[in-house]
Amino acid sequence: MRKFKALVLGVFAYLGFALIATAQGEPADLTATATSPIEQVHPTWLNFQPEFTPYVCPFHTSSLKYDPDEFICGYVLVPEDRTNPDSRLIQLSVLQIKSTSDDPEAKAIVRLTGGPGAPSLAAGRIRAYQGEWATEFRDAADLIFFDQRGIGYSEGHFCRAVPRNSQYGVASYPEGQQKLIENFRTCLSEATEKGIPIDAYSTWQNALDVRDIRIALGYDEWVLLGVSYGTALGQAVINVDAEGVRGAILDSVVPATDPTGRTWNVAGGFRSSLNAMNEMCAADEACARDVGDMAARFIATFEAYDADPMIIEDLDPGSFLEGRLVLDGTLAAAAVFQSLYNRSQFADFPSLLTVLESRDEKAMAAYAEQIGRSIDHRAGNGMEIVANCRGSAIESDETLAQSQTDEPILSRLVSTVQWNELCNEAYKVDPDPSVKPLMTDVPVLVGAGLVDPITPPSYSNSIMPGLPNGQYVEVPYTGHGAFVSHFEGCGGDMMLAFAKAPMETVDTSCIADITPPDFLTNLIETQGPYDFAVGLRDGAYPRGLIAAALVALLALIAFPIGWAARKIEGRDALSLNGARPLAWLGAGVTLGGLYLTISRILATATNNPMALPLGVYPSARYGLWIALIGLALAAFALYRGMRSGHFGRARIGASIGLVSVSVASIFITYFLFSLGIGLF
Repeated sequence: MRKFKALVLGVFAYLGFALIATAQGEPADLTATATSPIEQVHPTWLNFQPEFTPYVCPFHTSSLKYDPDEFICGYVLVPEDRTNPDSRLIQLSVLQIKSTSDDPEAKAIVRLTGGPGAPSLAAGRIRAYQGEWATEFRDAADLIFFDQRGIGYSEGHFCRAVPRNSQYGVASYPEGQQKLIENFRTCLSEATEKGIPIDAYSTWQNALDVRDIRIALGYDEWVLLGVSYGTALGQAVINVDAEGVRGAILDSVVPATDPTGRTWNVAGGFRSSLNAMNEMCAADEACARDVGDMAARFIATFEAYDADPMIIEDLDPGSFLEGRLVLDGTLAAAAVFQSLYNRSQFADFPSLLTVLESRDEKAMAAYAEQIGRSIDHRAGNGMEIVANCRGSAIESDETLAQSQTDEPILSRLVSTVQWNELCNEAYKVDPDPSVKPLMTDVPVLVGAGLVDPITPPSYSNSIMPGLPNGQYVEVPYTGHGAFVSHFEGCGGDMMLAFAKAPMETVDTSCIADITPPDFLTNLIETQGPYDFAVGLRDGAYPRGLIAAALVALLALIAFPIGWAARKIEGRDALSLNGARPLAWLGAGVTLGGLYLTISRILATATNNPMALPLGVYPSARYGLWIALIGLALAAFALYRGMRSGHFGRARIGASIGLVSVSVASIFITYFLFSLGIGLF
């Protein structure tokens, strides 16, 4: 069930326009006011020598066992504002995972986290890199992770835990939008009054932080690995520290500027992703037959929710302030948009479409409860708004107008106009020195997912003219995170090969083995299995079912032991007309049916998590048929025993066993019927 929750988390992860903040664009004219990034550093800080100070990992109390000589936590002090000679120093928390090799080929790889505002350091990071799948990476390089300024365990805390516009219990737009603007306006004002230079929490300062971390850790050069916003940060790092960059892997690129003069067209990216899903569905016989034009049906659903929102009550107040969610067209579109990020959810799109079209309140509440984004005190909401408004989120009036012409419905539902409003009303829009085209000889591996709605292939491809040593890879059947979506396979292999030899051509032949999703369209539609799975997750174990299963299991053990004991003692058993072996067989078959059904429920939860609130794999029905056969055998055994003439006191133990197996089989079969999977 843990995997079920983790996989489903992507469906409504942002629950509103926050999905747009993950990677937004800049107006093309910002570069006109930007000077050299280094020129903007005050002379006081040009020769600053950062140092790394080891300390106990801040998450060491999370029942985590690790070797502190291999997993080294610490901090690096950096200037909070490099334009101010009197700036204070702030701590950036760093995790260094030492290579298992004495001379690693790739030297060091630093991960640049996306968002902006997403934390990087946690106990799970160490736990993941203790696994077998990480062996090759740990052999190839030291692995460096850090929380960017204002995020997680790093200093510069302001505007933490700001709820999104969908989390106030009102329509996400315009009511929720206005509440968000008011909250940001207040917290930014409070931060300024406390003396926090909020303008300094920008991509440019982040890039200089990365350079200082490199110097503090003693690396002459390293490989950058950036995903989403991390690619914008990676480009900025190359612009301020090219001599320290051995190579850069930029996965799902946020270009610093759009050379075409048009900035971000989120509606266009959404449309291209829906079209890609349509093509995959058309190539899948079952999906083509049962779903048809997926894009048109989704868009019609968005319009329906826009006209008549659905209100979901009694939700977790840690994710929804009033325990209430207003599912309008904007939020329905956001759910689908965000789901397109994650390749593992593509097969469940027919289920997501069915739930939205049917307005299945219970299933929608299940989605919201499972994947509602908690209001996280570790997220760097302050840095997020500064980085976005200083160059990552603003869309020009011309681009908005063109988007509205090209995609009148989608542009209304997912337009970046909401970020424009937020930046204009809550924070000033000033250019970031990092907003400039990337032109470098540094070798760069660029990846794009063909189904990515937020950074479609055109974005990644747009930076290639400035990369004479660049390699561009499009990954089919993949959303956001072209390489990391296949981290334990093709994507990881390509990244590792590049990190070891950045100037060599990467072998991309493995992408031919990436297969399209196997769309799930033939569910048994019932919510009983979901209720059962949620009960298990929450610790509400079905005691009656467990008792019945234990009785059947005990019978499987007791009947053979009784037979063996009689053989050893040389006693002749009074005949029960073969009832004992029949009961033993009935118990085994019934348990087999129960096991098959539960395994099918858990398989649905693991492999198709968005489908489980709607139904379960059809093969779960076989378990009910098998259990019925087991019940028939148990009942027949009891009948034969009662007709034998030796039932009762003469063979009290065997008689009790026959009755118990029959009762247990009845209970197990009844439970399977109660799941609603039916016989046909």
